Amino acid sequence: MRVGVVGINYKLGDLKLRESLAKVCQRRFGFLHSSKSLVLLSTCNRTEVYFFAEDLAEAHSYLLNILKNELEEQEEHFDQKLYSYFNTDCFLHLVRVTAGLDSAILAETEIQGQVKQAYESACMLGSLPYELHYLFQKSLKIGKEFRTVYPLGRGVPDLEHAIFNIGETKLQNPQTAKVLFIGASDINQKILRYLKSKKVQQISLCNRSHEAAQAIAREHQIDLLGWDQISEWSNFDWIILGTKCPEHLLTSQQVHQKNISHKLVIDLSVPRNVEPRLARDTRITLLNIDHINRILKVRKKQIHHLLASAEEFLEATALRQANLFHEKENNRLKLVAVNA
Repeated sequence: MRVGVVGINYKLGDLKLRESLAKVCQRRFGFLHSSKSLVLLSTCNRTEVYFFAEDLAEAHSYLLNILKNELEEQEEHFDQKLYSYFNTDCFLHLVRVTAGLDSAILAETEIQGQVKQAYESACMLGSLPYELHYLFQKSLKIGKEFRTVYPLGRGVPDLEHAIFNIGETKLQNPQTAKVLFIGASDINQKILRYLKSKKVQQISLCNRSHEAAQAIAREHQIDLLGWDQISEWSNFDWIILGTKCPEHLLTSQQVHQKNISHKLVIDLSVPRNVEPRLARDTRITLLNIDHINRILKVRKKQIHHLLASAEEFLEATALRQANLFHEKENNRLKLVAVNA
């Protein structure tokens, strides 16, 4: 299994470094520029490049040199915070990621869809090597199976609960607050559904794709704000951002010299969609994904007794699939040798 991964996650890199690495990887390995032997997985908590090569060491050095050339001036010694895995270890890592055991929000379900989307985006570029197909297809299958055996997410606070709790703390009455979602991401939609279940009434959505926004607005009976009206975010009490936009959408200039009431802004995006300088404005409470992660650290402690068993299950399942792959590959090579 000639596969490898190089990446960074929330455990090793702060938000600023993850943001820089995500921008570089999107530019160099993203949908329009990637080769047929790479899969880029980029989320708010991790950026990883999965690759296939006959010579893994050479390919790994090539990827690291690209990142060093792009990042070393602005992020000194950043490479010391990267991790790399190869062959079966790479497979086991992706299995843990897909199952949510390597997530800040333990056993989250969104990562399964994000891994699938990354794989399907790479497939659209052309034919991936068989090893990468096997790596992602089996990891997705194991991740799905894992959640049926270990329902770790039940009864433990997750992202949408944490965000609603923050709203209750920072806003006088979240049910009557004017809420604006920027971006139609899966995470934003999940939070939106939860806020609706909590009787939050005044919800609007602003999204670059008007067609996608209309479909969500019809489903949830919420209002729309046009993308060209995004600067009107300061008219809302609670703003939640979850997009893939590479630049700042909310800036200090947009509220400069404006008479505004207190705002709660939650930026779940990497790269960040809110100018960090806004945090200096005493009228605004700005939280990013790392702030949310720290709030949710208690989650792992609540289900610690299940984690050892869950890890053993994933490792055994992944190793079994890896051994099957090697058996098939050996049989194929023997058949080729016989027919030569």
